[in-house]
Amino acid sequence: MTLPPAGPRIRSVPIVLAALAAALALGPGAAIAQSPDSAATFDTTAARARARELRPLVSAGDAAALWREFSPSMRAAMKDSARFAGMTAAISGQLGPIDSVLAEEVSIEAGRTRVISLVRHANAREPMRLLMAFDVQGRLDGLAVRPAEAPKEAASAFLEYQTKTPLRLPFDGEWLVFWGGRTLAQNYHAANRAQRFAHDLVIVKDEKTHSGEGKELTDYYCYGAPLLAPGAGTIVWLEDHHPDQAIGTTNAPSPVGNGVVIDHGNGEFSVLAHMQPKSIRFKQGDKVRAGQVIGRCGNSGNTSEPHLHYHLQNAAVMREADGLPAFFHEFVADDKPVARGEIVRFQRVRPAKAGGSVSR
Repeated sequence: MTLPPAGPRIRSVPIVLAALAAALALGPGAAIAQSPDSAATFDTTAARARARELRPLVSAGDAAALWREFSPSMRAAMKDSARFAGMTAAISGQLGPIDSVLAEEVSIEAGRTRVISLVRHANAREPMRLLMAFDVQGRLDGLAVRPAEAPKEAASAFLEYQTKTPLRLPFDGEWLVFWGGRTLAQNYHAANRAQRFAHDLVIVKDEKTHSGEGKELTDYYCYGAPLLAPGAGTIVWLEDHHPDQAIGTTNAPSPVGNGVVIDHGNGEFSVLAHMQPKSIRFKQGDKVRAGQVIGRCGNSGNTSEPHLHYHLQNAAVMREADGLPAFFHEFVADDKPVARGEIVRFQRVRPAKAGGSVSR
């Protein structure tokens, strides 16, 4: 992934990690495609039947078949079939196939007959709205996928919480905070109760997360990098058997993939996710010291690009936990020393003292 410059350092789309979020990312209003308004309308009963006919093509991500159904104005709006195919593949890969239709409504708006279906996709936590608009001849004149509801930050009773554990950054060297912060603009995790203050981190060189075309896991600079215990504690959960996902694939049923939960002994639990298989050096019940190598950065779980996911929570089991703010000690953010603080999106961060890790 190339990260185009913006802001003080870097701007990017979400790590295809749940991914593709800015350009295609299924944020409010993100559309597969939309053509200019047309003046005529199509019979509503016929539109409903056409939508049901075409919905399997959307489910399968069949860009070529959908392109054949487009109106001339729709094709002009998309400019070329290759561009549309790339967008369709990205969205289909993120959401997965449609596994059920919950509701359907038909309306006429701006000269088009619109069919909006509330659908569930295999890889999406929440229902999505699938919009199909038809011109008077029944050709597909608009196509969009959007969340059923605009996401918002999860309510939290811990906004003023102060971290008890003396946390260090869970790596050595400089990493980029890909997602991190308290708002959805900074951190797409913020909509999730347990991940309210979570972080995704990568290594970047020359504004890229990888060398070459980024097709192989080994192209990614953070792949295989040592991941460290951010604080002392006991391993209370781990998994180490999931395969690394090939670029462009995800394992939604096992979102953490390989990772650990560390009980710091004071109602705080660190979660490190997406490690390489068979790289974790401990077993459940082992005690760890801050800075010890836990495992290596991988691409297991619900991710399609290597990175470290880290967050702090108040229980061992994620579905039962609330996320907690993670205040790290003694680090450098964008070349400025920080004695204690949170890390936020697009900061480049590193421990203040190099070589601070301790091997087991």
